[in-house]
Order: sequence, then structure tokens, then C-alpha cells
Amino acid sequence: MGPIALDVEVTDSLPPDVTDGKRLTISAWLFFPDDPVTLGERPVTMTLLAGGSYDKRYHHAVIPGFSGYSAAEHLAALGNVVILADHLGVGESSRAPNQSKATRQICASAMHAAVEEIHRRLAEGDVHPTLPPLAAPVRIGGGHSMGAMQTVVQQARHRTYDAIMFLGYTTQGVHFYHGTTRVRAGDYMPPEPYVDYAENDRAAQRYNFYWGDVPAQVIAFDDTLAVPTPTQIGLDSIRLDIIKEDAAAIDVPVFFGNSERDVSPDPQAEAARFSRCTDFTMYLLPHAAHCQTYAGTRQLFWDRMHGWSRSVTWPSPPA
Repeated sequence: MGPIALDVEVTDSLPPDVTDGKRLTISAWLFFPDDPVTLGERPVTMTLLAGGSYDKRYHHAVIPGFSGYSAAEHLAALGNVVILADHLGVGESSRAPNQSKATRQICASAMHAAVEEIHRRLAEGDVHPTLPPLAAPVRIGGGHSMGAMQTVVQQARHRTYDAIMFLGYTTQGVHFYHGTTRVRAGDYMPPEPYVDYAENDRAAQRYNFYWGDVPAQVIAFDDTLAVPTPTQIGLDSIRLDIIKEDAAAIDVPVFFGNSERDVSPDPQAEAARFSRCTDFTMYLLPHAAHCQTYAGTRQLFWDRMHGWSRSVTWPSPPA
């Protein structure tokens, strides 16, 4: 079932100099199983955020002539409540009067407020008439690329989730290919001054984003989904060690998912950066590049996310 459109006001969670008298909202979509019985005794909510140049459609790609590209639909069919939310200033969410003030910490505060409000509505049972009240679901947060950065920042500061999924990102500095040479993206920062928003040239990222078997029509459609990225969080996402301290503060289970060709220079070294985490799972999606949503093997990725979520939904230990 879905998408169900939700707009959540987050103004009061943000500093007055950021809102500057404007009411700001986070736009989200919610999906849940057609048969709510499949939610089970311990329902799981998954909040998924998109990366740079994408909005919430990344996790719900509806492509004419092609099927099976919606992570949200797939995960909902497996028995999850899925929340797709646009970052502050991205997609259908509000732009701040001065978006340069919407730092990664500000965007994380806005998303935390939105997720809290959505869970309040879920607990009261007023999201949809066929979805029963969910008083205490297991909350899992996740994001792809820049969305993974924001998930870690949010979790470190607000402890929104019971577990997190760190997808298509790295704690070691984003690495991409220029031609056949792998480089650190942070070494190619554009010169200042920065404008509030950047347009992204997807054509230069074909090898980085897509495995060779992705249909040309799918890539062409993906290009139509491109949205401007706020430079404040977009550029932060490629800065070296930008989430080093935040990752070290995470003490909930972590699912680290990259592809066979992706942005982590050393996937096996990621666990050490989450030094307080005692439950770290790594999965590398075969025959896939950075954008797992479009990989021919994408359903393996989503199934692994779902299976991992069930492995961390144990009852609380006795006091």
C-alpha cells in the first residue's frame, strides 16, 4: 500500500535564524503491506533517505515499461512499514530562506523531528484506515550516499533509530572513478564561493552509478529524476572524515551495504570506524555499481536489508 503522502512541519525544531519566519515542512511517502498481518508482533519501520541529486523517488523508481525498481514496494511487501523522506531543501520538502544555513546538523534535526512526528501518527493509528496503530515499532533508519551521511549525523545527535543502514557510502572519504582511475572525491572540491544549490551532471557518472547491464532506457529515465542538491550537505558528503566523530558515536546495530563497484576504498575497514558498535554487518552487492536501485541484482540487496532487520529485532534484554 502506498505511496501515502505525508507533510510534516518541522519549524519549531529549527533555530529562528534558519527558518527566518517561514514555516518549513518535510515531505514523505509511507508504504505498508497490503495485508497488515504480515507486520508481525514486532513491526519494523524503515526510514530511507536519498543521496545527492536524488529525492525520495530514488527508493520508489516507477519506470515506464519496466517493473521491480521500487525498494519501498519490495520492502513493504516483505512486511515493513517504509518511510521515504526528502531532506530539508530537497524535492518536495521546504527550502530554507537561506539554504546555506541548512547545515548537515540542521537537516538532521529537521529529519529527526519529522520521523518522530510520523511515528506519533503511526502510534495513534491515523495514517491510514487499514493500518493498525503501531505503538512501539522497531525503528530502523537508512540512507543511500548523502542520505547515509545524514542518517549517521542524525543518529549520533538524536538517537532516532534502534538500528541504521549505511548504504552506498563510506567513512573513509568518497572514492569515484575518473575514467579508469579511482580518485578521492574530496580532492576535487569546486572553488568557493558556493551557491546554495548545484546541478549534477549524471552523464559523467555512468560508470560510477550503473553496472554494465542496466538498460539504457532505465538510465535515461533516472536522468529525469535529477533534482538540485543543496551544496551545504552535498559538498559535505564528499569531505574527508566528515562523519568520523559521528560514526564513532553510533552504538546501535549497523548494516553497511556497498556494491561491487562503489565509493568505499576499503569496505573491510569500515567496521573499525564504528568503534562503539557491537553489531556490524557488511554486504557487498555483486554485479552492481553505486546506485543499487538500478542494479540487475537489486532485489538481493533489498532482501538482505529485510533479513538483517529481522536479525536485530530481538526483545529487550532483562534488566
